[in-house]
Amino acid sequence: MCERLEKKMAEKSWLKKIAGLKRLLSDVGSLWPNSTKLAGYGEDGPYHCEDCVYLKRGKDGKPFADEDGKGRCVHSVMIADSEVKKDKSFLPIVNIEHGCCEFVDQKKDEKGKEE
Repeated sequence: MCERLEKKMAEKSWLKKIAGLKRLLSDVGSLWPNSTKLAGYGEDGPYHCEDCVYLKRGKDGKPFADEDGKGRCVHSVMIADSEVKKDKSFLPIVNIEHGCCEFVDQKKDEKGKEE
């Protein structure tokens, strides 16, 4: 995906952060082993997308999954990460049970506690 389209897809509030991350990574290299350079997305860590607030969910609150069982992420850095596979709507395709990035944010229960 071209950089111009990546910027358009990302939330404006994240554009400065993404630019800063790209500058840092160009200076120091990848920060996270076995993962994408920008978002740190990988599929072999202890966390998973299933519990993340950025995992696309249906109206019923359950995670969206395609015919292959893959989910979609709506986080701006994941959208801007050119190494992450995207669907035809440019949403990142993630492994719900084994995928995770550095921006994982657990959803809260009714009492405001992380599940």
